[in-house]
Amino acid sequence: MPYYLVMFFLTILGLVLQSTLLSEYTVAGVKPDLLLILVIFNCIFHGPYQGSLFGFFVGLLEDLYLGHFIGLNALTKGLTSFLGGWLLKGAFRENLLIPVLALFFGTLFNGTMVFILGKIAGINWALDFFYWKLLPVAIFNTCLVPFIYFGYYHWVNQDMEQQSL
Repeated sequence: MPYYLVMFFLTILGLVLQSTLLSEYTVAGVKPDLLLILVIFNCIFHGPYQGSLFGFFVGLLEDLYLGHFIGLNALTKGLTSFLGGWLLKGAFRENLLIPVLALFFGTLFNGTMVFILGKIAGINWALDFFYWKLLPVAIFNTCLVPFIYFGYYHWVNQDMEQQSL
């Protein structure tokens, strides 16, 4: 199955899980951002340009599906994946530390951009957003890396090998 078709289905699955099941079962009031995990993993393998297009598309789907400020997640996820892909160009993807750090700092960057753009748009968020929401989400996302990354890594490598044949 083509890579981006599978990624589309994973995006839809992530949207549904995030808005239904994970909203009910949170840990300390925090749920992981499955779509951001998918976007950052994608930019690790495909670089800043394809990563930012995918991030923008995923963010736009999230905006349209959840009905919040249209374009907010599209801009932030696109920018986060561009920056992540640019910084990680040539990184040793086999090392688990790369996706762990990329996801932790990517989540912090994405959340900061959402906060800044939200403030510009007139959303009245308190500054404790960073301590009670953003940092726990970054830690939660990072804790999921060992359970998700190696399966994703092997699948992407198999897909790349098949495309090169």
